[in-house]
Amino acid sequence: MPDYENRTRQGLDAALRALLRDRPLDQLRVRELTEHCGLRRQSFYYHFKDVYDLFAWSVQRERALLLERCEECLTWQQALLDLMDRAARERAFYRAVLDREGPEGLRGMIPLDRTLEAVRRYYRDRAGMLPDPETEERERRRDGTVLLALLESWIRGGLALTAEELVNALEQTVARSTAGTVWQTLRERGEWNWTAEGPF
Repeated sequence: MPDYENRTRQGLDAALRALLRDRPLDQLRVRELTEHCGLRRQSFYYHFKDVYDLFAWSVQRERALLLERCEECLTWQQALLDLMDRAARERAFYRAVLDREGPEGLRGMIPLDRTLEAVRRYYRDRAGMLPDPETEERERRRDGTVLLALLESWIRGGLALTAEELVNALEQTVARSTAGTVWQTLRERGEWNWTAEGPF
């Protein structure tokens, strides 16, 4: 794509995000978007058929950006904090995703599964456990649902936690879940004995 076309799309994307801070997506008009970034209406229609088409492109662009940023993070904690920092700065846009596409739209945009897989792998390796794809897939779906609900509440302003507090809560949840899985696995193998004095 030529550079000027890319600049036009990026300008419209920036205008969309700015206007979403004041009004919901269904109240935005092409005229407002083009006036905001100094373009003619014809330029808009050269790239997008309507405001929703621009929004869909912006969501895909956001997903690509989040995946790229996730790849650059050294730890899952850093990846999640980076995601939440981005969501805090673009809260109106993320709310629009939730309003238009629901929680599954948000889940499709953010690299949630990749982050949760990194968390599971970290704790599984620390516990010296072998991979169990079936159990891990079930737990990832469960943890993904919990994290998605927390993120939705946080984005909408209903959860009064800082990004750091939310990451710590997730880490404690996953650590307890993994500890329980280790305990259950050892019991099933007959490698865990419990007496009144505790495990030995």
